[in-house]
Amino acid sequence: MSEALLTVKEATAKLLDVVREGSQHLPGSPTTQALTVGAVMGALTYLLLKKRYRLPPGPTAFPLVGNLLVFREKDPLYMILLNWSKEKYGPVITLYFGPKRWVTLNSIDVVHEALVKKATDFAGRPYAFWIAVRTCAGSKCQATAVLSNKQLGTARETYICTFAFRSFMTGTPLEVAVHEIVPLAVDKMAAETGPFDPHVILSSLMFSIIYSMCFGERRGLDDPELLRLMHVLDTGNELIGNGLFEDVVPFLRLSLTPRARQLKAILTELFDLIRINVDKHKETLSKDNIRDMTDAVLLAQKRVEEEENPEKMAMFNDVHVRQIVSDLFVAGVDTTRMTLDWGLYLLASFPEIQRKTQEEIEAVTGDRMPQLADYGKLPYTEAVLYEIMRVGTGVPMGLPHETLCDTTVGGFDVPKGTMVLINHWALHNDPDHWDKPEEFRPERFLDDQGKMAPKPESWLPFSTGRRACLGEAIAKPEIVLVLACILKRLNISLPPGDKFDPRPAFNSTAVYIPKPYRIIVTRRTKP
Repeated sequence: MSEALLTVKEATAKLLDVVREGSQHLPGSPTTQALTVGAVMGALTYLLLKKRYRLPPGPTAFPLVGNLLVFREKDPLYMILLNWSKEKYGPVITLYFGPKRWVTLNSIDVVHEALVKKATDFAGRPYAFWIAVRTCAGSKCQATAVLSNKQLGTARETYICTFAFRSFMTGTPLEVAVHEIVPLAVDKMAAETGPFDPHVILSSLMFSIIYSMCFGERRGLDDPELLRLMHVLDTGNELIGNGLFEDVVPFLRLSLTPRARQLKAILTELFDLIRINVDKHKETLSKDNIRDMTDAVLLAQKRVEEEENPEKMAMFNDVHVRQIVSDLFVAGVDTTRMTLDWGLYLLASFPEIQRKTQEEIEAVTGDRMPQLADYGKLPYTEAVLYEIMRVGTGVPMGLPHETLCDTTVGGFDVPKGTMVLINHWALHNDPDHWDKPEEFRPERFLDDQGKMAPKPESWLPFSTGRRACLGEAIAKPEIVLVLACILKRLNISLPPGDKFDPRPAFNSTAVYIPKPYRIIVTRRTKP
């Protein structure tokens, strides 16, 4: 029998003696005294025998609010966590937001331990109200972001791995859309006679491309519906900020705060659009004519229905279809336009890097427009993209994970049901893994021959493990193609006196967006 167990038994015996002695002074009948003693003994036994966890360290949490005051700091949480991980607590840090415990992972070693070595333990997705609002306007949905493990497997199997889906985002349809839409954006930028903010043009460009891929319909850059959708997502990103109080105080979901009501109202517009388009596609679906990604998802649903497997059918119903299309549309637009926003800002700020990129594009493409087939032949351009995604980490804290069982990471206990966040911004700015991480230096991704070197382990914009982003193989060639098409036609610079500012537009753990900036463009060649 262990020493620890003897200690518990001895302590219990002593407490029992104290309770017996005290019971003699309790008022009431013997029955009342017995019930009181039983209740006290039950509570004491629970406190003595309940499992003790060695939780990761972190700042002192205050009653009721936990560590919410950290959001009042000048720096965003992901920057604060990187400093704490180096100076105070180490790479695994516990925070409390109200009663909810968060464990944050702030170095690649502990991230690899959790998401790769112990992938099953950390494979859950918690219910977060702000994610539910962003993915389905707050209804009780099962969007891809929050699918259970079994549902996730079905979704991956049926629509992500569908050849039709991949062909739309890696083949001719995407290339045709880019070649048709990018020149419109180039003309629009070239028509500006002075410094201007490119955000609206770049966002309209990506909205138009993704709209075409999702719904098979070309929309102009000035299309009122696309401009409204852009406003919806811009406003939504800012309203989400560091989350919603409804996640800290669950009963507020019964009567939403004004910010949550506003967020839900504007995002309802987006999901109404998705629903209308999906319903139209369902009426005209033909397995012999897959027009776009919505058709591909609907066809995958039909294949599930043909299997006549009730369990799979329940995991891929009409609600799931709408949520999947919504995920594809929002994720396809938001992350790529953030990357383009950072990309043009950085290339305008560092003209020598821009010049080298343009020289490579010219050497490979000659008089023609860049093509998807050029991906892999443009190592410097690809390295520029990697460095843009490192410096401008669009989703700095990623999507939350949840532990499915009691587990450990970094030598600390992580109880079942704990929300776990990956600090991607910290991974991309860790001085232990990056030489002068504050510098914009694409060469860090190249080998001595100027080819792409093996991917640095601390470069993780698409996460890793079982919950890795499935769009990595699609997003990188797409963004390289769009950037190459823009840089082939335009020179981009900052106005005199303007300098690159890495600080985000607003304090948020959800997104990392550059402050509004201005550029000047001139044509390089005739369109």
